[in-house]
Amino acid sequence: MATSFPNSIFHQLIHGRSAGQSAPLAIMGGVSGSTFAPSERLSDLPVVIFDFETTGLDVKTARIIEIGAIKFKNQKEIGRFSTLVNPCQKLPPETFGITGIDDAMLADAPPLQNVFYDFHEFMRGCVGVAHNAEFDCNVMLHESARLGMSCHYHVICTLKMARALVNSERKNLDALAAHYNLTFESRHRSIGDILVTAAVLWNMLKEHPELQTLADLNSFQEPMSQL
Repeated sequence: MATSFPNSIFHQLIHGRSAGQSAPLAIMGGVSGSTFAPSERLSDLPVVIFDFETTGLDVKTARIIEIGAIKFKNQKEIGRFSTLVNPCQKLPPETFGITGIDDAMLADAPPLQNVFYDFHEFMRGCVGVAHNAEFDCNVMLHESARLGMSCHYHVICTLKMARALVNSERKNLDALAAHYNLTFESRHRSIGDILVTAAVLWNMLKEHPELQTLADLNSFQEPMSQL
């Protein structure tokens, strides 16, 4: 069963304003996560496939510039969270070449502290899924810690699954899209990558019907250790 979100002060910290204050507080505080029994079936649980676009690949210094997350129940979409994020710093030149996101697009986007609470609320109580989840989980942990909060989710990595289950020479998202004859709505944008990740996940589960419970998927889980 999913854990609760006990710190109601979390909402007050992020949304509360004192007299004359026009922006939310920078330090949020709080804790969020999800815990399930190994016997629970994935098809019975809410699943959030998530993806971050960032300023770089060093998880200790990278800043989130886009958050995407789609919530599914029994492989049907039931909710979506998507926003650009102003990292409050100039983007490296290579970021536009990879993502198509530039400084002008982020100029009016909210800073992370304005939207990260809502992202965690969207994730809370769900099984997380990401492709190369090690990167996204570590970005989440570092950015959360920077804002004074902690989190611990049950996250399944589709890259780990593909390495064990898919007969393809390469296991990156482009190779898996080609393997399953999938097309990207947009590549290296959060929602576009998530939609392909979802289709890859459903295909792998269809090919391996023995994978039903979280215990069956345990070897593909991404450990999350609070920093």
